[in-house]
Amino acid sequence: MQYACAALETEKKKKEPGIIRLRVASEEEVELIPEGNLSREDMNEFQVWLDKAIQSGHRTIALNFKGVSTLSSSAIGRILHFKKTCDELDRKLLIRGCSAEMLRLLKMIRFDALIRIEP
Repeated sequence: MQYACAALETEKKKKEPGIIRLRVASEEEVELIPEGNLSREDMNEFQVWLDKAIQSGHRTIALNFKGVSTLSSSAIGRILHFKKTCDELDRKLLIRGCSAEMLRLLKMIRFDALIRIEP
């Protein structure tokens, strides 16, 4: 089962649409797969997809960042809040598919101490 949605365009400038997909990986895991930049302008849509991942009922939610080039501070905040929600609902959150640069960033801000990061 896959869902896809184009990112919202800002009024100031037209940008390439970002895509976010939700993929059921197994009975236990659902994978959220954003592509492009996770910028402040995309946070409402990103939150909608985070909510869909929680509502799916899967025990494990994986954020696959293979296609993500940058994370804004707003995205980092949303992910931290989402981690708290997952903990409260006894769900596991993990991050996978990071580029070497993204992995360095996540380690620098100590995400790896809070969220499991897979290669």
